[in-house]
Amino acid sequence: MLGSRADIWLFQKRLSQLSSSALAFWELPQAKTRSKNGSKTNVGTKATTLVINPERSGFLEVWDMVTMIALVFVALVAPIQVAMFEAEFGPLFVVNCLVDLLFLMDLVLQFFIMFPKKTNFGYALEHDHGNIVRHYLKTWFIIDFISLIPFDLVGMLSRSEQMKKMKAVKVIRLLRLLKLVRVLKASRLFRRFELRMSITYGTFALMKFFCILLLITHWLANMWALTLVLVEEEDGFPRWIDDFDALDKNVAVKTRDSPVKIYLTCLYFTAYTITSVGYGDIGPKNIIETVVCTVMLVISGISWAVVLGQVCGTIANLNPDEQAFRAVMDELNFMMSDRVMPPEMRRRLRSFFLSNKLAQRRARHMRVIDAMSPGLQGEVVMELNSVFVQKISLLKAILHESEVSNRGSYYYSFVVSVSMALRTAFHAQGEVFGTCQTLYFLSRGLVSKRKGLYSAGAVWGVDFLLSDLRLLEPFQSLALTYVEVMSLTREAFFELVESYTDRCPGLEQKVRWFCCWLAVQRGISLEAQRRRRLIARSKRIEELRNLSESDSKSGGMEHFPSESSPTS
Repeated sequence: MLGSRADIWLFQKRLSQLSSSALAFWELPQAKTRSKNGSKTNVGTKATTLVINPERSGFLEVWDMVTMIALVFVALVAPIQVAMFEAEFGPLFVVNCLVDLLFLMDLVLQFFIMFPKKTNFGYALEHDHGNIVRHYLKTWFIIDFISLIPFDLVGMLSRSEQMKKMKAVKVIRLLRLLKLVRVLKASRLFRRFELRMSITYGTFALMKFFCILLLITHWLANMWALTLVLVEEEDGFPRWIDDFDALDKNVAVKTRDSPVKIYLTCLYFTAYTITSVGYGDIGPKNIIETVVCTVMLVISGISWAVVLGQVCGTIANLNPDEQAFRAVMDELNFMMSDRVMPPEMRRRLRSFFLSNKLAQRRARHMRVIDAMSPGLQGEVVMELNSVFVQKISLLKAILHESEVSNRGSYYYSFVVSVSMALRTAFHAQGEVFGTCQTLYFLSRGLVSKRKGLYSAGAVWGVDFLLSDLRLLEPFQSLALTYVEVMSLTREAFFELVESYTDRCPGLEQKVRWFCCWLAVQRGISLEAQRRRRLIARSKRIEELRNLSESDSKSGGMEHFPSESSPTS
């Protein structure tokens, strides 16, 4: 008795854990009240606080795009503002204020967005608002808050002569670079973009590293331009831009007076520094520029090595299907050369494997499907084999039963199991294939049968359920091209029917009715053919009898040439 109670308690505890894990995917948490003993109890599904599910929210998808555009603006414009322009009121200041307002709204929004947490059953989304707030305060809140400090406004208010003498303006100007910490938000956005993007990870990695390289080049160019702010002309120290005075002697707009020329020159210097070309026409002239140049060399060297290595590795693995195919073709060529195969057979083998290239990719697709959960496997397989299911009247009827029956989920699961039981086979051109009591679905190619030609999407062998071999249609087929077919045997189908008998009581009856109806159709067809042959045979016998009687009456002479008639 005690053991049974313990088992019941363990079962209830396990069930409550599963329920709490499932609730983590709700967008609206359940309202909770305290009972008299102080414990929390659920009183309904009325939400006390609205939280946002990042996997389902359409609003958050649009908001992420807006935030990403704002991040690109900050990453590109903020360094240029700090390095080349003073803080002043104007259109750019207004745009910066609007961007700051957008990030302030994003900061508030982060208090309501679910985050993935690790549980005993894997990762689940946290739906409790209190936990969401505490998690954000412990992780990203400080960074987001610091990036919102209006150093632009502080810089505008501190442009007095006394502040300039104290060099505080330069410090405040450098603090404006703290806006760049907003770029760290991109890591959070990329995690959510993974759920929505349809491009391959290789292509995505190439795009990401290319953007990172451009961004680092842009930032380092502005860092080099910032040395002109740290060491001003009034300080009396030589600067790297002094070398351009002689070059700009006959130029109307000097380099030192044009922000565009300064940026392009710094970008040129940074580009050949990152790529290790090093022309040497621009270099540091004072200690500040030397320190900045040293930092740039370290950053550019590490960045170039990392990006170059990652890009090379990504490009090498960008098309694994093509690499696997080339490896198979190399092994095939080695085998044919070692075994001294005739040229005609070599040509046929190469033709088969070239046509089989898509099949190898689909085989890898099946390995991906095998790695999914059973529920996702069913959905994917049904989507892939929907055409096949719709062309089999029995499966179509069972699928309809799943929509109207109270045991519809079991009927649907049976159809999914049938779809997953299909086996794929490939046949070369001119090959004869086919086995008795097997259902075939043509995925690719052209097949010839006694009744005509079959193209992609055709189904034959629907009578594979019948036990009387006399009722079956001819099953052998000729592959006119490279052929890819899916097949299902009678034994495999009835094993599935037997395994679902308890869960789907009417399944055997439907299969039996289908077999009987098909057998009646085939029986009537065979009887009609038999009678047609008998009638044709009777007519032939009657014709021969009439011919014999006419011959006997005329003596049979008219059927033989006369002596006077010319011989043929």
